[in-house]
Amino acid sequence: MRAIKTVIPFKPDNPKSRLSPVLTEEKRKAFVGLSLQNVLAVLKESGIKQVDILSKSALDKSDENRLAAMSGSDFEIKILIDESDLNTAVNTYLKSSEIPVLIVMADLALLKKEDVEAMTNPAAMNRESAFVSANCESEFIAASVSETKAAACPDIVRIAPGKDGGTNMMYISTPADFEVNYYGESCKKHQEEALRRSFICEIHKSFYAAADMDEPSDLNDILNHGSGEIFEFISKVLKP
Repeated sequence: MRAIKTVIPFKPDNPKSRLSPVLTEEKRKAFVGLSLQNVLAVLKESGIKQVDILSKSALDKSDENRLAAMSGSDFEIKILIDESDLNTAVNTYLKSSEIPVLIVMADLALLKKEDVEAMTNPAAMNRESAFVSANCESEFIAASVSETKAAACPDIVRIAPGKDGGTNMMYISTPADFEVNYYGESCKKHQEEALRRSFICEIHKSFYAAADMDEPSDLNDILNHGSGEIFEFISKVLKP
């Protein structure tokens, strides 16, 4: 795998407030810690060598211990504290990056190795027509490809959408030249930003990459498709 930077935005304090009807704050903290652990394990399995945790505040001791146990010479985890809002924090991170960046949300409890490989595989750059057509609901995606395909090394933005139109993962080949805009239907906004900046925009559609955990009903995806500690945790806390 070629050199890339991987960053996971993380909010330790009062996380996933929309899950509060079924999970207390203490259980939500435990849940996001387990979800982060799953994401990190998949990244390591995929050959990622270093991950930056972009946290809004200091991590709990339990999360620090969990990350310390996973980190090593072949998989380095760094914790970066930035109290800014999500967009400001990520864009500041991108501006300082001189190599491609993969952004992964921390709540992708079902993420698979194949999803990470699809997002980071350089070969995908030569399959833009097939890759884009997977979710080409807007003409500007195809236009972006047409306008830039003649470039020897085109700028690439690769997006894994969430099931509600958000952005769950994003690969940016030249991060200093791009800005993120999360919240709402951010996938569409990021496609529009790619067009504005003459990036090729590729879409990776996957049930597992789209399965973010924002609403109580989303937890059923873990019960139906999950495994390991996070499956056991959700099975226990949602048990009637």
